[in-house]
Amino acid sequence: MKKATGIKIISIDLFRTIVDIDQTPNMIYKLFLKDNYSAETAKEYKKKAVEIMDRTWEIACTDDKVFKDIRTILEDTVTELFGELKLNYDTKQSAVALMADHSLKTIFPDAKPFLEQAGKKYAVCLSTDCDVEMIENVDKIYPFNTLFVSETLKMYKLNPAFFQHVIKCYNVKPENILHIGDSKSDIIAPKQLGTRTCWLNRRNIKWDSPVKPDFEVNSLLEIPELLD
Repeated sequence: MKKATGIKIISIDLFRTIVDIDQTPNMIYKLFLKDNYSAETAKEYKKKAVEIMDRTWEIACTDDKVFKDIRTILEDTVTELFGELKLNYDTKQSAVALMADHSLKTIFPDAKPFLEQAGKKYAVCLSTDCDVEMIENVDKIYPFNTLFVSETLKMYKLNPAFFQHVIKCYNVKPENILHIGDSKSDIIAPKQLGTRTCWLNRRNIKWDSPVKPDFEVNSLLEIPELLD
């Protein structure tokens, strides 16, 4: 088995890596649709929302001139979604509900055991695309060595400069850092800098980018074996 030798720092993503935000995917649409709610309608609206969100997100992540926080991106998304679907619902309140949906209450069962084990040997930092308000009480999950948050840094992980902050903070070579995450944002940018990457593929899907992760696992509990 290929090993991740020389690692000194573990950098890890938050949402869908440590925190499960997909437990109740349709609850938010019950709030929007009320008496008109149905599972089929929610599925249709969710598909449209994801399309808009992906486009809005990519634009925001690649805009080097103007930084938009997550709350603003969500407001932009629901404004366009409600306009297309002719829904009369306050977009700011919708963004509040969506932000609340990204709560820290549901932790993947492999997360805390991995963090506690890794923390015995490595400095473990959190590198997350989120607003500061979204990680309140994150220390209850694990006492991370450092927090790298997109709202604070005014950039997202698709920008390699995000991970330059991690490298500079710890004053180590990029190859001494292993970043773990579930998305392309967690692989593509750090790979450009020489940081080692581990793709957490919980859904067992096929990787579809020419920039490939150094390692792939289905559970965080597989990672210590890579590090030994």
